[in-house]
Amino acid sequence: MKSTDFLSELPQSMRERIEAAEAARVNWACPTHELTYGLTGWNCPSCDKAAEEAKRDFEGAWRRYFWWTGHAGVPKRSRCATVDHLVGHSPSTKALAKAAAAYTAQLQARFKAGEGLVLLGPPGLGKTLALTAIINEVCRQGMNGAYRVWPDVLATIKAGFAGPRDDERREAVNELREIRFLALDELGIRAGSEFDHAQLFELIDHRYRERLPTLVAANVTAAEFPQVVGERIADRLRETCATLTLAGTSQRGKQRLEGPDAVPEPPSTMTFRVH
Repeated sequence: MKSTDFLSELPQSMRERIEAAEAARVNWACPTHELTYGLTGWNCPSCDKAAEEAKRDFEGAWRRYFWWTGHAGVPKRSRCATVDHLVGHSPSTKALAKAAAAYTAQLQARFKAGEGLVLLGPPGLGKTLALTAIINEVCRQGMNGAYRVWPDVLATIKAGFAGPRDDERREAVNELREIRFLALDELGIRAGSEFDHAQLFELIDHRYRERLPTLVAANVTAAEFPQVVGERIADRLRETCATLTLAGTSQRGKQRLEGPDAVPEPPSTMTFRVH
C-alpha cells in the first residue's frame, strides 16, 4: 500500500496531526543546540553524539563492575580497600602506603612497562591490603585485574584432576596468563612440589615474556624469597618488579577496613535526549 493510500484510510484527526508534524519538520530546531533542520531529518548530531557517549559509558561501567564482581577475586573483606586505607603506623607500613599510592598513580605507565611489585616481610604489615587495594583501583579504572591466593589456585587445579578431563578447574592457572594486572598472594606459604613450582614458573615466565605486570606477596625476607619460589622465578621478578621488604610486628587490627565498595555498582538506568 502506498503511503498516500495509507493516509487516506486514517481518521481525519490523525491525518491532520501527521500532516502538521510533517510541516513542522521543515523548521524543527534542537532546543539544546539551536540547530535547525529541514526535510533531511530530525536528528541533531550533537545530541546523537552525546547519546552514543552516554551509552558507551553506561555499558563500560557495567563491564567493569561485572569483571570486578565476577573475575577479580577480591575477597569480601577487601571490597572497600583503597590505598587510602594503608595508614602508616610504622616505618614499614608508611613505606608500603607510599609505594602503593605511587604504583596506582601511574597504572597506564606501569602496564606499558610491564612493571610489577614484590612485597616481602612478616604477616600483618598490610601486604594483602596493598595488593587488593591496587587491584580494586585497576578495575575501577577499567583495566582487568585479578587477585589470587596462590595456594588456593594450586588446590583448585589439583581438585580438577579428580574430575572429568574437561574440568574447568584444571585451567585455573591458564586463565591468569593474559590478565593485565595479576596479584599473587601467599607465595611460598608452604613447601611446594615440583609440580607446584612448575605451575608458578610457567605463569611467571609467560607474563615476563609478554611484559604483563605481576604483583606478589610472601611472608619471607628478601634473602629467603629465592629459596621458596626458585631462583629462576625470583630472577624474573627482580628484573620487572620493584621490591619492598617490610619489617616489624603485626599491625593487624589497628586499622578498620570499612567503607563503600571501591568499585561502586553503576546506575541501572541512563537518560539521554532523542529526537
